[in-house]
Amino acid sequence: MKIGIIGFGSIGSFLAKNLSKEILWVADISPEARKRFKSAGLKCKFYSKIPAKCGGANLVVEAASQKAVPLLARCLHHSDVMMMSVGALADERLQKQLVSVAMTNKRKIYLPSGAIGGMDAISSVGGKLELLLLETTKPPASLGRNDKARTVVFEGSAGEACRLYPQNVNVSATLSLAGIGFGRTVVRIVSDPAAKSNTHKIFARSAAGTMMLEFENLPSPENPKTSMLAALSALRRIRKIDETLQIG
Repeated sequence: MKIGIIGFGSIGSFLAKNLSKEILWVADISPEARKRFKSAGLKCKFYSKIPAKCGGANLVVEAASQKAVPLLARCLHHSDVMMMSVGALADERLQKQLVSVAMTNKRKIYLPSGAIGGMDAISSVGGKLELLLLETTKPPASLGRNDKARTVVFEGSAGEACRLYPQNVNVSATLSLAGIGFGRTVVRIVSDPAAKSNTHKIFARSAAGTMMLEFENLPSPENPKTSMLAALSALRRIRKIDETLQIG
């Protein structure tokens, strides 16, 4: 597989280092990212923008931010794409545009499970879901707050959560897409000074039964705002694409 990566932050650099033989290029507008790239000792090319025709890549991975997601529409003319900033798909018009371009060009859009799991079970019950709730608890600093006591800072739809907290709730977007959509998925964001890590609790009730899932994630060594599981899920999803034995 030939891979291009948009964004050389914690996830982009993790993927580039672990898939070095398959990476053709990395694109990032940040001068700091270029410096990090040079010190990483990677042999692929570095660009300040996506190269023409995706530089020959057959998979482009977005690991930058929601602002970079619209760029994938152009990439889908030449390659499959993988998206980490899934919260961007709360924009229904953008979501439909990307899906339409992918279908026209017979391309795939891959969404890793990110900092949570259980998406196979959630998507299996699909339309039979009666309730889908995500409670995300984080240390105040990661939410830009200074709370001295446990505080619910948001409770509402996943769509609204993605709009108000774009750097903190990509997991709610992935959950919404696997389940009953951005409008019906309930998100609760909690700031807790006693929290040592990010915790995600999922409660789902459907005609098939009840599911309760909990994930307590350690941060990425390179960026405390990113869960290590998110980077690992992206790496696993890429490796899974070419596997003969598919599980889940």
